[in-house]
Amino acid sequence: MEQVSRGHQSLAQGEAERRSGRPESARRAFGEAIAHFRAEGDLPGEAKALTRQAQIARDTGDLDWALHDQAQAIALFRRAGDGGALAHALRHAGDMFVAQGQFAYAAAHLHEALDLYRAGAEAPPLDFASALRSVALLAEALNEPAEARHYWGEARGHYAGQGVEAGVREAEAHLAALAG
Repeated sequence: MEQVSRGHQSLAQGEAERRSGRPESARRAFGEAIAHFRAEGDLPGEAKALTRQAQIARDTGDLDWALHDQAQAIALFRRAGDGGALAHALRHAGDMFVAQGQFAYAAAHLHEALDLYRAGAEAPPLDFASALRSVALLAEALNEPAEARHYWGEARGHYAGQGVEAGVREAEAHLAALAG
């Protein structure tokens, strides 16, 4: 039986703390995971721990800190050559940039994520649908209704293909609002 690394142990502890509503304990555990993965030379592990730490910052409303950690994770995923994880991290960064009203940065991150998914990055199918949703929301924020309709239509198709009714309903509601 393979022994779990200290980095993975700390990562699992951080996830448990986050689920239990203890963000400070989770942040500490994710920080420990980052240090362990860095010492082990595990780029994907370090990047994953950074994304989890970024999520804690995002959960607590500190988007600047979240984006800082997310940018570090993105750089590590690039170095590691993990296209699926990179696309996922780019989408989350794009969503945070939208929340901050930094639409040019959001567009760059979200469209790069879409490009990676379209190029065949290995990722769960719902990740691609979520990226389409994010780009559709960005288009709405930029008052680009034709673009928004295009991406909502594509997202609806992907959600329907995965049997995610909530995603289909959300896409249809946005499409109806954009039609009126």
